Amino acid sequence: MCEDYLAGYSRCVHVTADAADAYRQAMRLCALMEHRGEEAELLTHLESVDEVRRMATVLPNSRFVHRPYPDARPSCGAGGCEPDVPSMDDRELEAHLPLEMSARFAPEVAEERVIAALGDNGNAVFLVWPGRWPDSPEHGLHGFRHDAVQVAFRGDHSDPALPFGRHAVHVHVSKESGHRGVEYLAAQAGFRP
Repeated sequence: MCEDYLAGYSRCVHVTADAADAYRQAMRLCALMEHRGEEAELLTHLESVDEVRRMATVLPNSRFVHRPYPDARPSCGAGGCEPDVPSMDDRELEAHLPLEMSARFAPEVAEERVIAALGDNGNAVFLVWPGRWPDSPEHGLHGFRHDAVQVAFRGDHSDPALPFGRHAVHVHVSKESGHRGVEYLAAQAGFRP
């Protein structure tokens, strides 16, 4: 789902230990977009019943998918399934862990509740705000249909050097814009990538 918006060139422009700060900085970057998408997206893996319950409460229309580990006995078929999380008791839910969670929602509607529900433990949570950067060829920036701002809360599997518990703000631009376009956007938002 989120990967739909992450083609092109990506670069981390801000790392922080404060999830609320990561969100604020992402919103500063989103404000620079010429056009913002109508939906923000969330993607994560959840490994505990408590975490699933917290996130399902915050984003009740989320999609949960169970994909069994290789060589594991699947709880709902070898190809996985989409369990009905709200109707399951904790024991049933635990049999389906881990779960992939994805959700789409209107930007700036649920992000603060998501951040509050994150907790200190668990896998990385990716929030993506798609849009389109304005064309500014003199600064190396060329708007692209896959432009986006992304925050990787609690780590980032695409960047093993990012310590767990840190939150990284990424800018996604076209390959044509590349490094120069990211530097221009970061400077406009007050960052030094």
